[in-house]
Amino acid sequence: MADPDDATPETNQPRGGSGCDSPFAYLGVAFAVYLAVTRPVNVSLAERLAEAEAELEQMRSRRKEDAKANARVVEIFASHRHAWRQEERRLHRRIHESAAEAAALRARVGELEREEARLKEAAEELRRELGERTEMVEFMSRRVMLLGDGELGARVFEEDEDGGDWVGKFRVSEEVESGCCVDENGGLYGGVGSNGFNPEMFRSAASKFWSKRSNHWQDTPYEPVETHYEMKHFVARRESPWKVDSESSGVSSKLKLLELELSKLEKVGGCDSSKLPSLLRKQAKRYQALAGKIDDLCKRMQASDPCEPDLTPEFRTQRQTEFLLEAFRLQQRASETAQKQIALQTETGKTFQGDDEVGGHAHLVTKRSFDSIKNNFKDIQRNLEIWLARIIGDLEGILARDGASRLREYYVSRYPFVQ
Repeated sequence: MADPDDATPETNQPRGGSGCDSPFAYLGVAFAVYLAVTRPVNVSLAERLAEAEAELEQMRSRRKEDAKANARVVEIFASHRHAWRQEERRLHRRIHESAAEAAALRARVGELEREEARLKEAAEELRRELGERTEMVEFMSRRVMLLGDGELGARVFEEDEDGGDWVGKFRVSEEVESGCCVDENGGLYGGVGSNGFNPEMFRSAASKFWSKRSNHWQDTPYEPVETHYEMKHFVARRESPWKVDSESSGVSSKLKLLELELSKLEKVGGCDSSKLPSLLRKQAKRYQALAGKIDDLCKRMQASDPCEPDLTPEFRTQRQTEFLLEAFRLQQRASETAQKQIALQTETGKTFQGDDEVGGHAHLVTKRSFDSIKNNFKDIQRNLEIWLARIIGDLEGILARDGASRLREYYVSRYPFVQ
């Protein structure tokens, strides 16, 4: 048997000869071990990769479905938006139409309000006219009652409930001539007293006269009353008294002088110059307005001649009565203006009371101006009263003469003033 020690070097000799292959073997073994170790990991990673791919595919399919759903939603929203725009346009159109209709309604309301105001003014005018007509009816009724009592020749007016006793303040300026006219007319009817008609003798004589008139004077001119209108003998002293204007009555010149005095007073000044001149100017404007109204009345009376033969007696009497009532109203206004003038004069006297020795030249000039203005006011007031008195007197004379000559016509006619 061989010795083991001898065999050891021999066996180790080939290992020493292949020592250069050991690293590669080691690497191979290590790689094999690595592969053996990493294989389960690779399997798990492959499974996870497959799961990830499946999830990705599922997400892609869901994304496609979501995209389709979003597209459908966008399409639906677009269709709804179009409908909404159409509805919005329709609403805008309705808003514009409603605004135009509201503007038309506002214009219509304005027209209706103006029409209502016009109708109210017309109603007020009709009420005022009705009041004037009622006043004329009462006036003519009282006159007819006075004529029936035989008191035509005298100027008698009962105290009225509304006007007081100022109506009878002025009398007819030509009572004697009116009485003569009544006597002449009474001769036609067969018996007239000194103050008017005799009712008992009037019935028979007047009936005979009017029957004779209807038969004999039917086609021929006659002069029972119209001749008296043409003669105008009742105004022989002054042909047409209402033709007197503001210049002829002296009111216009006094008003001009008053304006100069007021201008002078405003330039000079004086105590309480901010109050009294304004009050005096207001009073002057009142007189100017009153004179203008009287002048306008005279122009209208001059335009409608009471002796015009084309007018019917009823219309002529109605028109003269209207003029007379307006003259009475102007007379009342003149009385009120005179009362205001008295109050203004009292206030002016209080202003200058006790100041005669106080003040200088300006104060003296101011006081003289106030005195001159006061005198002008008195002259204007007197001229206006005389002017109105002449107008009222002549109108009353015309109505009295016309009532005496037309008594039967008033009683047998349907004229509303004597119903």
